[in-house]
Amino acid sequence: MDLSGLFTGTFEALKRRIGLFILLALFPSILILVVLLIAALVGGGGALTGNSTASTGAVIAAGVIFAVGTIAAVLAQYKSYGMMSLGAYEIAQNQAPDFGGLWARTKGFLPRMLPLILIAIGVTIVLYLLFFGAIVGLIVSVSSSDNSGAAVGGVLLLLALMFFIGVPLAVFLSVKLLYTVPAIAIEQRGGIDAWKRSWSLTKGQFWRTFGYAILAQLAVSAILWVINMISQLFTGNVAARMPSPDDPAQVTAALLTLIPVLLISIVLQLAVQLFTTPFLQIYQTYMFVDQVKRNELPPQQPGYGNPGYGFLGGQPGQYPQQTYPQQTYPQQGYPQQQYPGQGQQYPGQQYPQQPQQYPGQAPQQYPGQQPPTQPGSQNQWPTQS
Repeated sequence: MDLSGLFTGTFEALKRRIGLFILLALFPSILILVVLLIAALVGGGGALTGNSTASTGAVIAAGVIFAVGTIAAVLAQYKSYGMMSLGAYEIAQNQAPDFGGLWARTKGFLPRMLPLILIAIGVTIVLYLLFFGAIVGLIVSVSSSDNSGAAVGGVLLLLALMFFIGVPLAVFLSVKLLYTVPAIAIEQRGGIDAWKRSWSLTKGQFWRTFGYAILAQLAVSAILWVINMISQLFTGNVAARMPSPDDPAQVTAALLTLIPVLLISIVLQLAVQLFTTPFLQIYQTYMFVDQVKRNELPPQQPGYGNPGYGFLGGQPGQYPQQTYPQQTYPQQGYPQQQYPGQGQQYPGQQYPQQPQQYPGQAPQQYPGQQPPTQPGSQNQWPTQS
């Protein structure tokens, strides 16, 4: 799978279910807006009572609502990522996923994702504590010797070390763990197991994975940069014509002219984010599927062409009937793997004229699932916890 195939498949999936992906991108924002509205009503209602005790209680309650709502919005963001990934996978199988169906089929996604979120939060807190602790220690130790220049130099050295060590490490881990969300959403793996899965899939493929992923990020950044440049162009022209501050009326009129420009810029940025967020999730999902195909499926024999792979190299809506969730192909081997019409026989394989079938696996069926439905119907997935 080359870059053109990944970009083509991603745009095709967006085109087919653009409304669904916009709703999934909006879902966390809608949740946080509702939380803010409730917190404002609770806090404002308490303040309007005029009772200091009631006002204090209302402010505390509003703060608790806001904190809980913020946590819920973060979890909703990860839930939407999982739903986007699974939706992209189903679209490539010529399915027509909807919000309710994806919500049900990603049941258990957040419990499996939660340990990873907690680990990330814990590591972040530890790093911040170490960083600020080191800075405070340097400042205290040097200030006691009345050498402020040494303190500044020590802080700058620490910042440089954090940058030159932390940034490459963060990039390395982000590439190695890139397939975590698709592994949890599609293969229904646990959080730590999904990390291991992503680490295994990128083994020996780091630079290819990095290159493909960074190109998508650069494409998104370029769009956002163009929008920012356009907004800054208009605001810069208005600022250049800003009248003297001695005339408040003219200053106010000039500032009012900035409001439409700022509103248009904000709306454009939000619109772009509604497109770019699902774009990146779909793109990474198809990278994941393609990497599974490269690592674990047998090579295509000459004379048979490329297998259908949805938008990933075949005709739209066609996926290979062999499936990936929680299978370990190297251990299974491929005895009695059959390809129609092929007379050549390889060691350990047979190719009589009958449909392809893995040992002990019903044809065209996911583990623990009912047989696939006809195209256009909802996919049946393993029972999720």
